[in-house]
Amino acid sequence: MNEMDTLSQHSTFINQRDSSVGFAEPRVDPLLQYSIREQLKALTTEKLTDCQRRANLCESMTLAVTTLLQQETADHSVLTKIFQAMYENVLQSMAKAEISQQSLTHEYLSPTGYVMSPLHCRTTIKDIYRLHGFIRGLDRAIKDRLKSDAVVRILYPACGPFAPLVLPLIQYYQSNDLVTEQQVQITLVDVQPGAIQAVKQLVSDLSIQGFIDDIVEADATLYHPEQTFDLLVLEAMQHGFTKEGQLSIAKHLIQFLSVDGVLIPQQISVHGMMVRGEIEFNQQWQDSAFSHSINLRKKAVKDRVELGEIFQINRSSLLALEEVTLPSQVKMVKANRISLPVGIEDMKDRILAVYATLNVYSDESISEYDSGITHPRPDMTFYVDTPPRSAQPEHFLAFSGDDIQFYYQLTGLPGFVALKADSEA
Repeated sequence: MNEMDTLSQHSTFINQRDSSVGFAEPRVDPLLQYSIREQLKALTTEKLTDCQRRANLCESMTLAVTTLLQQETADHSVLTKIFQAMYENVLQSMAKAEISQQSLTHEYLSPTGYVMSPLHCRTTIKDIYRLHGFIRGLDRAIKDRLKSDAVVRILYPACGPFAPLVLPLIQYYQSNDLVTEQQVQITLVDVQPGAIQAVKQLVSDLSIQGFIDDIVEADATLYHPEQTFDLLVLEAMQHGFTKEGQLSIAKHLIQFLSVDGVLIPQQISVHGMMVRGEIEFNQQWQDSAFSHSINLRKKAVKDRVELGEIFQINRSSLLALEEVTLPSQVKMVKANRISLPVGIEDMKDRILAVYATLNVYSDESISEYDSGITHPRPDMTFYVDTPPRSAQPEHFLAFSGDDIQFYYQLTGLPGFVALKADSEA
């Protein structure tokens, strides 16, 4: 497969350094340097009083959410400026929290997935269309619940330093007197001490403490609240539904949703397709100002060989999920089976790309390329119709017409494993 051999594999960026505890520490020098630069920029910013700093933060956050809720399709360049301003203001809040360098840059592999450092995951609040889908969806979900419930209880695990899928909306509610703290109560959970420190500072800066029931430093896969919740807001994903512990967290916390509670996103659908990398990842974006589903080129979409859905995650599927434990103690869950099509002349030159789409709530969704979490991820270990030039143990070879069963592994680096259906145990 020529293109397979010329494209580099997506890197495994974490090196195991302490196998005795099962965690891994990445090299943090680049993060340290970036952190120092950001702090220096903050120091040289025009001096503001604390009151001015908080006012700028609240105004920028309210403007961002107002734009998302009132303009379904705002100009991208306008959104970019608005979100950049909000980002710079929340960075000021993070600087105010005086998080230690160690807490700011600490990241590792947990038994269920990669745990990003607070510094690394700070940019989620700049992912415009991720926030567009979640904030619009959450707003509708809250308003729907308030039609029948006096109070809506929200659980937000893996919230990170800014809890970006929830707190901007709460600030908007408060600034416009739309929803009171008696109507919405939020529990924020994160395993990173630095993230907890930052989100506490942000809550204080926004003066929304009354909406916050609790802020808990805990591993979300082990957290046991003493109450049930109406909404479970969870986004711990990376592209291709790999690396982070979205499934493990959801599988554990779904038990704490009320009988009629709602998981947000309501459904994650993971699909596979065989693509020509040059067309899919390069040519179709050469004339686009930004990557987004609205900018997909018809020629590129037509060139794809869609394989169908390989995994689906929603409340029902989570409750029915069955684990398989291998002799090595690795836990797996069975995903979907697909058939590789026949009659595709250039199949041997194509790459498997895996992408997720999210139905956040009602008709609010996040499609392929809309966000970092829905960007298609090439699988450079999956070969069809021709073996790799230099075969490695991780390589998988299949042929047109084969039935492929996908499994999902629940390990420190979660992801999909393919197996020929006729070779299943």
